Amino acid sequence: MKQTRFIPIEECNLQVREDANGQPSRTVVGHPIVYGVRSVNLTPWSDTRVVFEILEPGCITQDVFDRSDVIYNNNHSTRIEDMIGRCYKGKGTLSIKPGERNVEISCDYPNTTVGDDTLEQIRLGNVFGMSFAFRDDWEDTENGVSYERTNETIDGKEVWLRHVKRIVELYDVANVTHPAYEQTDVATREQSEAIDKAIEAQLKRECGDDDEAKKKAEEEEAAKRAAEEEAKKKAEQEEAAKREAEAKAKEEQEARELEEQEQRFREQQAMRLRAQHRRCEIDFESLNY
Repeated sequence: MKQTRFIPIEECNLQVREDANGQPSRTVVGHPIVYGVRSVNLTPWSDTRVVFEILEPGCITQDVFDRSDVIYNNNHSTRIEDMIGRCYKGKGTLSIKPGERNVEISCDYPNTTVGDDTLEQIRLGNVFGMSFAFRDDWEDTENGVSYERTNETIDGKEVWLRHVKRIVELYDVANVTHPAYEQTDVATREQSEAIDKAIEAQLKRECGDDDEAKKKAEEEEAAKRAAEEEAKKKAEQEEAAKREAEAKAKEEQEARELEEQEQRFREQQAMRLRAQHRRCEIDFESLNY
C-alpha cells in the first residue's frame, strides 16, 4: 500500500546550499525521511486510539534507493512539468544518501519555471516542509512493522506507536506547501482502518484469541502428533525388523552349529570304522601265520 508521510520544516532542514563564495546556489538539500520522530495521527477516524508512526533507524537501505525510481516534486504532483529532479536506480539529478539519523537528498534545481519558482519560495521560507511516498513491509509483523501500546492517552484515547522497521520501496520525495495536504493524503479512511485492523489482530495474537492463530497452532500440533506417530511406527517397524533379523541370524547360527556337530560325528564314526577295519586286517594277518 502506497503511503505518504510529512516531515515539518524544522525537522527536514530544507535549504538552499551556499556555493564556495558563500552565495546561494541552485543546489537544495533536505531530509525528507527522519528517524525517531512521531508522525501525525494516522487514525483520525478511530474512536478508541491515536496512532503515531516512528521510522526506525536503518528502515530504508541503499539497496532500496539503488532499485527505486524516485521523483522529486512539489506536493507529490505527477505532472512532468512539475518534476524538479529524479533518481533512477541510483543515478540522476537527485542524490539520495542514507545516514544514521535521517535520509539526505541533494538536488541541483533545473532552469525551468517550476525550478525557478520553487527555489525562490524556499529562499523566502514559504515551503512548510517535506514529504515522501513509500511502501513498507506491513505484512511482516516482526521485522517489517510492529505496534506498541504506550501508557499515554489523548482525549481519552489510547496512544499507540507504529514502528516501521523496513521500507521496501520509495516512490517520491516532495516539497510541501501546507500540512493539510499531507493530512488529507496520509490519513485516508482506508489506511486508518487497515492500521486499526492490524492492531486488533496483534491484540488477539497477544491474548491468544486469534482464530487463525489457533487454527494454525492446532494444525501444527496435529502435524507434530502425526509426525511423532509416524516416527514411533517407523521405530517399531525397525525394531521388529531387527528382532526378525536377529532371530534369523540365530537360527542360521544354530543350523551351522548343528551341521558342524553332525559333521564331527560323521568324521568320528569314519575314524572308528577305519580303526576297526585296521584291527580286523591285523587279526586276519596273524591267523595266516
